[in-house]
Amino acid sequence: MLSEGHYEMTEYIIGNPDEEERDVNRQKMPYPLYPSKAGIKLQFLRDIISRALKTLTVDMDPMPDEIRKDFNLLNLYDAYMGIHLPKNLNEAYLARRRLIFDEFFYLQLARLFQMLDAIGTPMEKEKLLDKYKNHELNTVCVKDWSDLTKSFLKALPYSLTPSQQNAVSEIIWDLKRPVPMNRLLQGDVGCGKTVVAFLACMEVISSGFQAALMVPTELLATQHYEHLLSLLENIGGTECTPSVALLTRSTSSKQSRMVLKGLQMGEIAMVIGTHSLIAEKVEFSALRIAVIDEQHRFGVIQRGKFNSKLYSASPSLRVNWRNLDVSLEDKAYMAPHVLAMSATPIPRTLALALFGDMSLTQITDLPPGRSPVQTLVIEENEIGFEKVFQMMRDELMAGGKVYLVYPIIVESEQLPQLHAATADFQSIPDHFRGYQCGLLHGRMTSDEKDDALRKFRTGETRVLLATQLVEVGVDVPDASMMVVMNAERFGIAQLHQLRGRVGRGERKSKCVFLTSSSVALNRLKVLERSSDGFYLANADLLLRGPGDLLGKKQSGHIPEFPIARLEIDGNILQEAHLAALKVLGTSNDLQLFPKLRAELSMRQPLCILGD
Repeated sequence: MLSEGHYEMTEYIIGNPDEEERDVNRQKMPYPLYPSKAGIKLQFLRDIISRALKTLTVDMDPMPDEIRKDFNLLNLYDAYMGIHLPKNLNEAYLARRRLIFDEFFYLQLARLFQMLDAIGTPMEKEKLLDKYKNHELNTVCVKDWSDLTKSFLKALPYSLTPSQQNAVSEIIWDLKRPVPMNRLLQGDVGCGKTVVAFLACMEVISSGFQAALMVPTELLATQHYEHLLSLLENIGGTECTPSVALLTRSTSSKQSRMVLKGLQMGEIAMVIGTHSLIAEKVEFSALRIAVIDEQHRFGVIQRGKFNSKLYSASPSLRVNWRNLDVSLEDKAYMAPHVLAMSATPIPRTLALALFGDMSLTQITDLPPGRSPVQTLVIEENEIGFEKVFQMMRDELMAGGKVYLVYPIIVESEQLPQLHAATADFQSIPDHFRGYQCGLLHGRMTSDEKDDALRKFRTGETRVLLATQLVEVGVDVPDASMMVVMNAERFGIAQLHQLRGRVGRGERKSKCVFLTSSSVALNRLKVLERSSDGFYLANADLLLRGPGDLLGKKQSGHIPEFPIARLEIDGNILQEAHLAALKVLGTSNDLQLFPKLRAELSMRQPLCILGD
C-alpha cells in the first residue's frame, strides 16, 4: 500500500517548482507531476521511488556497527531496499523492523541526551546511565526516613497503602543519590499521589533544602496549599514546622515580593504555585526537589525550566527555616530532583515513548474506603434527559451534591449541538426548585471561582454547573453524582478523570455520561465496564491508537511515528531504549559517533541546539 510518505518523496526528488517550472515538467513527464484528487498512477510512483533508491549508498547508515549487531538490525541501505523492493515477506518484515527501530531509537536518544546535557560532571552522567540500565527496585525503609518525614507520616489521619509506601521509599532512595532524580509518579484518580509528593518534599526539607510544587491551575494550587497546612498543623511544635508559601498569578504584589524574598533568602522551605514558579524572577536559595503535578498539562520546555533553578551548597545560602545540623554534598551546584505526577494512566510502552528519560513509579491501589462509582452512558434525547434529571432530583433529596459538566462555556454558532454552561445556568434551576445552583468556569476571576467552590463545599449550593475546570484536583468528598454533557467531546482518560471527582467520600456515587452521538456509544461503554485507569488506557490506545500524543501539543517538538504503532511495537521500543543507553554509555556527548550525532541533530534538532 502506498503511504503519504511517498508523496513527500516525490517532492524531495523533483523539488517544489514554481508554476512556470511545473508546466515544463508536465511536458517532460509521462504522468502528471501533481496528482489529481482521483489519485496517482502507480507506475509513476514506482519510477520516482526507483530513482530515489538509486541515490542511496551502502555506507549511508549512521548506526554504529556494534548496535546493529547486538540488536540484529539490517543495514539502513538494505532496509530501504527491503521495504520498497522486498524479495520475500521476511525481508519486508526485517526492513520494517529496522525503520521502526530508528523512529524509536532517535526519540529515546534525544530524550536521554537532553537529560544528560543538563547534568554537570561525567561521573554524574555515568551513575545516572547505570541507574537506567539496572532496573532493580531500590527502596529506603521507613526507619531510615528523616525525622521530619516520619513525623509527617504519623500526623496523617490515615495509613498509607502498600503501594503508596513503596512509592515514597523508591523516591527517597533516589533523593539520597548524588545525581538528579527524574521520576514519573503515575497512578489512578484518587490513589493518593499528592501525599506521596508531600512526604518526598519533607525528606528534602529535613536536609536543609527547599521544595517546589508546580500545578496547572490556581484552584489546585490553593487546594494543595490548604491541604498541606492542615496536615502540618498535626505535627505539633512550631519550631519544627517548615514554612510554606503560595505563589500564583493572583498573589498580591506585596505578598509576591515577600514570597520571592523568602525563597531567595532561604526563609521559606516550600512553595506551591502555578507557572509563576518558573519565571526568571523566582530565585531559590537551595532548591532540591521540583514536583510537577498533572505533568501532561505542561510542555517539555516548561518542565525543563526547573533545571535552571540550581541549588547552592554554600553554607551562607543554606535554608534557615530551622536550625539544622546537616552535612551538604561537597558540590557547588546541581540540578534539582524532578518528580512528575500524572493521574492519567498510560500503558508502559507509551510511557516509555513519552518519558523515556524518566524512571517510572506506579501506585496501583486505592486508599481504603473508596467505593466504586456506578457509571451509566445515556443517549441525549427527551427520554434520556428526563431520566437523568429524575436521578439528580433523587440524589438531591437524599442529601447529595451534583456536578453538571459542560464542554464549552458559552453557546457556539459553529457547534450548536453542544450544551454550554452559562446558557444552561439560566434554565437548569427550573428543574431543581428548592436547590441552589452554582456556576464555575475558566473565565471567572479567582475570587469568583473560590466563592463558587466554597459554596458547593459548604452545601450552600447543591448543583454545580462547571466546565472541565473541575477535572483536576477539585476535592468535595460529599459530592455524590456527576453528569457530563456531550460526553463524546471528551477523551476516555479525561472522562475517567472527571469521574474521579465523585466517590471520594462515604456516599455511594454515580456518574452519567450523556452523549448526542450514537456512534460514540460503544467507545463510552468501556467506562461502564471498568473503573481501572490502566485498563482504560490500554483500551483507549487500542481503540484510537496513540493519536497526537507525541505532537507539539503534548510534548514540545517530538514528531509522531509515521511507521511504528505503539500498540503493537512495544517490544521494539524497549530494545531501542536499551540501544540508546548503550550508545550514551560509550559516549554521552556522542563525540565518538559523529555520523549518529549529525543524524540526531537533523531528526531532533532541538535536543542539541536548545530551545
